[in-house]
Amino acid sequence: MIIRNRDVLMSHGNGAGRAAVLDILEAGLKAPDPYDNVRKMVRIEDHRLIVGHPDFSDPPGQEPLVFDLAAVGSIYVVGGGKAVQRMAEALEDTLGDRITDGQINVKKGDSVRLRRIPVTPAGHPFPDEDSVAGARRILEIEARARKGDIVFAVSSGGGTATLALPVPGVTLADLQQVYRILYFECGANMPAANAVRNHLALVNTKHARYVADATLIQILSSEWPLKVRAHMYEPPKGANAHQAAIQVLQSYHCWDKVPQSVRDFLLKGDPQYGPIRAEEVQGKPHYGYRVIGPEYMLEAARARAQELGLQVMMLATSLNDVEAQPIGETLAYIAHEAEILGEPLRPPCVFVCGGELVVATGSATGRGGRNQEFVLAAAPRIAGSPNIVIASVDSEGTDGPTEVAGGIVDGQTLGRTAELGFDVARELENHNSYAVLEALGDTIVTGVRGVNVRDLRVVYVGDAEF
Repeated sequence: MIIRNRDVLMSHGNGAGRAAVLDILEAGLKAPDPYDNVRKMVRIEDHRLIVGHPDFSDPPGQEPLVFDLAAVGSIYVVGGGKAVQRMAEALEDTLGDRITDGQINVKKGDSVRLRRIPVTPAGHPFPDEDSVAGARRILEIEARARKGDIVFAVSSGGGTATLALPVPGVTLADLQQVYRILYFECGANMPAANAVRNHLALVNTKHARYVADATLIQILSSEWPLKVRAHMYEPPKGANAHQAAIQVLQSYHCWDKVPQSVRDFLLKGDPQYGPIRAEEVQGKPHYGYRVIGPEYMLEAARARAQELGLQVMMLATSLNDVEAQPIGETLAYIAHEAEILGEPLRPPCVFVCGGELVVATGSATGRGGRNQEFVLAAAPRIAGSPNIVIASVDSEGTDGPTEVAGGIVDGQTLGRTAELGFDVARELENHNSYAVLEALGDTIVTGVRGVNVRDLRVVYVGDAEF
């Protein structure tokens, strides 16, 4: 079982509703493992290495790459992020001792499972010295690659921290401060934060800059559903990447808060450290494949709910970059509409959401994460309901700076918090959701999972009388 503390979660509250919600979460969390898809896409047949598959073809109908293994030089596997080790495991199991060298940076807390490829557990959400050391080794490996070699670069969410090698003139401490200010203090959405962070680091999205004439095959575990366009930060017309980063910092009122070294670097706007330019890669053998995304998790959750005899509505596959508290309250009100009016679905029913919310902590001292804050904010709005259960988890197993994946609440939660002496409104104001849910026995524990397709939110409404 992925959810390790199911017995604790089922020991109190709305038993039937909790059982259904946990079953749906379990099914959703099992689905987005990229291992099988990488094995399907990268394979060896008759002494040939074949890369590509119709399921992962972009554009559709793209022919697979075929390499004569006798003519291939060295094979390297590099990358960083929360889900990269599972992709690298698939490459190890396919290529075996044909892999010459590699370097994978994973989030600290993930177990090391690779046998041939070195693995460095690195800092996340804040980069650390291990992030720097592992990223530097990736640069060294990519610099060795020559024509006839193949470099597999695996990537997923989390690479901005685990592969954080600072640009010249910017220190690791400077990077850490930028990450803290943008994401936690100011609550910047991920695309906007990345518009700054990706230009302060040398690796992450820039493998193509360093592999020279070697064949580069990038394999992605995506945080965006396949058919949903990412609502990326749009820079002002005519702005280059450095100007766009400056505008992000100014729009979040933190330009004067970030270190002077960062401001100096962005103002200089040196293109050799910016995004990959077309002329750098023109005519080079570079290819990209997307092997997994949130739709695997969301569709599995939907299917399990239907197996349980529930009506299902996918409210949003990419509910991203908005504050967790108001979204928790809003979804609680939607659940009430279903419970009382039978709209937009007649119970028993489930509403499913994906995406990634944010929590701007400012100067608050509490501890929690976006999933825990989402469910705790919903608790007062469903107090007393015998039918509603709401849960939310991070697919990778750790919600914010905590060791739990998320949390679950029902109509009895608010009364139980009062018995324990908590004032939910005050705890939410201090962004202290973890302390409340942990005391209730309502944090959801999965451990670090090596998967990263954002979050899964489930709103359940049981049988109700009209």
